[in-house]
Amino acid sequence: MVVTLIPPKQYQTKEEYVYDVLRSSILNCDLKPGEKLVMDRLSEELGTSPIPLRSALQRLQSEGLVEITPHSGAAVSSISISEITEIFALLETLERTAYRVAAQRATDDELQRIDELVTRMDGAAQIQNTRLWSELNTAFHLRIAEITGMKLLIEYTRRTLDQWIRLSRCYFAQIGSLRMEQAQAEHRQILAWLQQKNLESLEQMAIQHNRLALQAYQELIVSEQISD
Repeated sequence: MVVTLIPPKQYQTKEEYVYDVLRSSILNCDLKPGEKLVMDRLSEELGTSPIPLRSALQRLQSEGLVEITPHSGAAVSSISISEITEIFALLETLERTAYRVAAQRATDDELQRIDELVTRMDGAAQIQNTRLWSELNTAFHLRIAEITGMKLLIEYTRRTLDQWIRLSRCYFAQIGSLRMEQAQAEHRQILAWLQQKNLESLEQMAIQHNRLALQAYQELIVSEQISD
């Protein structure tokens, strides 16, 4: 069991600290899907009593990141094909709106910042740095959502991208080479159509972009299940 420790001074309560450490470790896949969360070991590693640890685990359970079973304890939630399908279905729906609204509201400066993100992603893809690429990919999609100024859309996009981050940390290195090249071409096209305010093409790209990513992850998970 490996957790990503964070300096505790910035937190007002032990529960906040424990929650943030565990959440970060799960999203970064330091704690793997299905991994048991042993209370005694976590208490010792995090330097805390069981009470804030239990509260943090309950919060993580409400986010779907932890599964708590009576008399069996807690474990990191698994990642199933149905959950992967849900992630990309939500992103597709959110981005069909985000792209359309952002195309009509984006300033030249905002489009320039997106262009700079895509250029940095090109660089990460060229050196096969999947972790950096996935971080920039998250920033790219969240930035477009933020341009809309729609608070609920931004919140749900951020929460859905959190789930994608976990998925990418656990599996993206295995599909990264092919998918990064394909995704970068799609990102460049999204940027061009945002600049052109091509609403119809942007909506179609929101569908294509997410469904191709979904297909890549589904094929990987199925192949791993067969090999097991």
